[in-house]
Amino acid sequence: MSAQPHASLRAADQVAAAGRWRLALVIALLVFVFTRVRGQVPLYVDLHRWLRDLGIPDRVRALDGSLLLVLAALLAATLATRPRRPFAVLGLLASLPRGLWFALLAGLPMLLQGWLGRTDVRIDYQVARSVLIAPLVEELFFRGALVGIAVRCGGLRFWPVAIAAGLLFGAIHVPWDGSLHPGHLGVFAATTAGGIWYAWLWRCHGYNLWTTIFLHAAMNAAWQVFAVADSAAGGLWPNVGRALTIVVGTVLARRAARS
Repeated sequence: MSAQPHASLRAADQVAAAGRWRLALVIALLVFVFTRVRGQVPLYVDLHRWLRDLGIPDRVRALDGSLLLVLAALLAATLATRPRRPFAVLGLLASLPRGLWFALLAGLPMLLQGWLGRTDVRIDYQVARSVLIAPLVEELFFRGALVGIAVRCGGLRFWPVAIAAGLLFGAIHVPWDGSLHPGHLGVFAATTAGGIWYAWLWRCHGYNLWTTIFLHAAMNAAWQVFAVADSAAGGLWPNVGRALTIVVGTVLARRAARS
């Protein structure tokens, strides 16, 4: 697959998607908002209670937000382009092996630092969710759907869209309630910057979403499995490892963009 930084859908697909991509983004964003407030919706709370009474485990029911975002991404991509093209606009038809190799090479410094600086080795449900589920869901929605539909179907400029999606991505990593404190500013800044960087990596690799899915998983694994920091802001040495991964990932992405 050619890794052109400005790769886009075919002209025929863009014409077919005219007028629909805005509605697709509105639907995706409405579903996103619902996932943030669903605990305040009586009917939805009643549904969860009913599922609990049926014996559905809490861990399974807690995946509802992730499932809604995945469905929103697929629905929006289907609406924005031809019915048989949603996986293309999301970047899921690109080379999975190339994405995996990139992630392993770019994530290696952070994984090594995590191993060397580990305070513990954690393998539990929450870690598995952070490493296996969160990267897939977040990349599919924030990069594949929000950035992909706006840029590849709507023809909007990449950087404003990537920044807006990055800010939204950063916002979900801090609590917007009474527990919010100044320390969350570092978490917000780190995750927002990470979201923008992931979008750029995705574009450099010809919109191959597997690159950011696997790299996101590798970086989460280094942070969570080895318990190197209490939050996404991190300390000195964890951020050294993260900085090295960013440098390696950026160099590899620039090479991919030129190939």
